[in-house]
Amino acid sequence: MSREAIDNLTLDLEEMRKLAASAQRSRVQQMLAIDVRKLETDIQRQRDLLAAQASSEQSVTRPVQQTPVSAPGDIRRYQVELKEYAWDQSDKFIKIFVTVNGVQQVPEDNVNVEFTENSFQLVISDLNNKDYIFVVNHLLNPIDVEKSYRRVKSDMVAIYLAKQGPAKWAHLTLTAKRLQDLKDERLSDSKKVSNDADPSAGLMNIMQQLYETGDPETKRMINKAWHESQTKQKPPTLE
Repeated sequence: MSREAIDNLTLDLEEMRKLAASAQRSRVQQMLAIDVRKLETDIQRQRDLLAAQASSEQSVTRPVQQTPVSAPGDIRRYQVELKEYAWDQSDKFIKIFVTVNGVQQVPEDNVNVEFTENSFQLVISDLNNKDYIFVVNHLLNPIDVEKSYRRVKSDMVAIYLAKQGPAKWAHLTLTAKRLQDLKDERLSDSKKVSNDADPSAGLMNIMQQLYETGDPETKRMINKAWHESQTKQKPPTLE
C-alpha cells in the first residue's frame, strides 16, 4: 500500500472518530468504536508493511560486488494472511480446508503446518513471490499433535487435526464458543429488561474489548458475527 493510501485511511479514521464523538445512542457509539479500532489496526499494519518494504528495497539496492555480469538479486516476497476457511469433522479428525490458488505448484517442502495441542499455523513459502500464513489459536479441545497432518490438493490445503477423543466439537475454537455464549446470554437478558433499555449495548462493549485484545482468529470471528448481525437487522426493501 502506498503512503497516499495510508494518508487516506488516516483521514477516514479522523472522520470516524468525529462521528463516534458526536453519536448520542449507546449502541451507535459501540458500533463506531469497533470500526475505529479496526481502522487503527489496519493503518498500523499497513505502516509496518511499508516500513518493511522500504528496508527490503534498501538491502536489495546495496551493491555487493563490482562485476559486469548481471545476476538475479533477491526477490522481495510479501506476506499474505489467509482468513477464509471451511471445516468439518469425523469421529477422529477435525478437517480444515484452506483455499490457496496454485498451491499445488510449489514444492511439498514449501507447505508446512506447525501443530501444538491448542493451535496450528500453516505457512506456504514462495508461491508467486508471496508467503501465505494461516493461524488458528485457542482450539476448542486439545488435539493429538503426532497424528495431525496436512495434504496439498488442487488450489487447496487440507489440514487434519487428530482428536484426542471422539467427542463432537460444537465449535472450532474457544473464541467461537465465547461469541455464541454471548449471543445466548444476550437473548436471555433481553427477556429481562424493559423496552426502554438497550440489551445489545453490553454485548457490543464486550465484543469491542475482545476485538482490541484478540488474536487474528478472534478478530475474524467478531467481524463475521458483526456482519451477520448487521445483515439480519437490515429492513426489507419495498418493491
